[in-house]
Amino acid sequence: MDEKQTGSFYTPVSLVKYMSMHAIGRMNAPSILEPSVGDGRFVDILSKYDGKIDAVEIDSSKIMDLSKRKLPNVELICNNFIKYSLESEKKYNLIIGNPPYITKKVLSETERDLSVQLMKFWSLPDSVFQNLWVSFVLGALKLLDVDNGAIFFVLPFEFLQVHYAEKLRCFLEEKFNLIEITTFKESVFPDIEQDVCLVYLTNKKGIEPIVKYTTVNNIEDFNVIEYSEIRRNKPLKKWSNSILSDDEIELLKKLSEGYKKVGDLGYISPGIVTGANGFFIINKSRVESLDCKELVIPVIQKGSNVSNLLFFSESDFKELVESNKNVWMLNLSNVDLASFPTELHNYLSTGVRDELHMRYKCEKRKRWHDVPIIPTGDLLFFKRFNKLPRLVVNSAGVFTTDISYNIRLSSEYDPLSVAFCFYNSLTMTLCEYNGRFYGGGVGELVPSEFKSLAIPYKRIHKNSVKKLDRMLRSNLEIEEVLRYVDSVVLNDLSPDVLKQIKRIREKYLIRRLKVADNISHHEGNERQ
Repeated sequence: MDEKQTGSFYTPVSLVKYMSMHAIGRMNAPSILEPSVGDGRFVDILSKYDGKIDAVEIDSSKIMDLSKRKLPNVELICNNFIKYSLESEKKYNLIIGNPPYITKKVLSETERDLSVQLMKFWSLPDSVFQNLWVSFVLGALKLLDVDNGAIFFVLPFEFLQVHYAEKLRCFLEEKFNLIEITTFKESVFPDIEQDVCLVYLTNKKGIEPIVKYTTVNNIEDFNVIEYSEIRRNKPLKKWSNSILSDDEIELLKKLSEGYKKVGDLGYISPGIVTGANGFFIINKSRVESLDCKELVIPVIQKGSNVSNLLFFSESDFKELVESNKNVWMLNLSNVDLASFPTELHNYLSTGVRDELHMRYKCEKRKRWHDVPIIPTGDLLFFKRFNKLPRLVVNSAGVFTTDISYNIRLSSEYDPLSVAFCFYNSLTMTLCEYNGRFYGGGVGELVPSEFKSLAIPYKRIHKNSVKKLDRMLRSNLEIEEVLRYVDSVVLNDLSPDVLKQIKRIREKYLIRRLKVADNISHHEGNERQ
């Protein structure tokens, strides 16, 4: 297994020192547990303090190496930590470390079963367990002296925002009245696209439940550059939103209540799932060589093919065709095999040779090459985005893969007006608030998050729509685009409120894109 499979990215020593000193400085910890000791970085530092330390490690060779070193007050335990947490009755005052991040797909059946047992112990659904770090958090909680202890872990940033961990976050809010989150402006692990955070969980006597969110520069500089607290808006569905204050969250909620939701505008569905885009989606030259002009449909599989515009026209599509982009999808459903051209028969044979017919989506079909077609939409929303989320009028009537959501509007809504109104400061900010982001700064909205966006819809004159399309195609700064749309659709809001919305959005962009300047330029809108 490589490092990504084993989750063995060792914590930088400077971060280990900070965490150890921070934890020991805040509490009396006569009993300490390091649940994934690795090469012993935490126990090296913690052993210098008073307190008995248990160090658990599944790898016997690492235990052997550590046993050769003089580590006072440290007991080495060679065991699977999840198994240890289920069997042990010991309680600890401090449980500290950097648990492995391993998707459950690569775990053995035995390892998965142990984690499922832990979910049952806490009466949590199995769906919460998608990665081993989840099990480490729950195993630590089982072994913690909850009234006189703390958990301090390095966790993937996704813990703060992913949907599958929402039940875990709510569960932890019930168990702890003080939750402290520390994030970093600069990457802790620059060699991988994995943002991390520090999560400190404890119970403090005599305080109201609170979530504290701190941003520091990097692991060498822990001076605070951003700080906020959430007291009233608990439980908080996404801890990543604790970057805002209670007042800022309440402002967004209040404003959202005054407008329609995207989900009210019509029917929304993901695009087509082919199971093998590289095979089914081809260019003009391949269509001609396969003699299958009557057996293809126009499709968009990359957001970069539809960049920086408001409405995607037939001429825009023709430009992609002439550039020999892969924008034609084989549509063979209900077509008699006997009618296929010889060249197409041969092409399908290469798919079988490459075992495409055995892929999960293809294998489930009656004929592996019959891709289910999802109807086109009046509008396309590209679910992943970089600096600016994008909603596009589908004037060309193209189909899409599941990179986008297809919106088929109810008759009372005008597609051009909806697309125009989408590009306002409030809706753009709500995309950040409702969504989540991944390594590299890619933002994403799942269907439920997209449908819950508020949009200040009103009928827009065609001349205004054309102007916005020109602005987008000209790559004008994002702030100029938003100012123009705001002047038309948010003209009922005061300048002060608009400034507050802008400040909130900038907080998210600085964190997501890891830059403090040049966040307003309209470029690179899609990472696919």
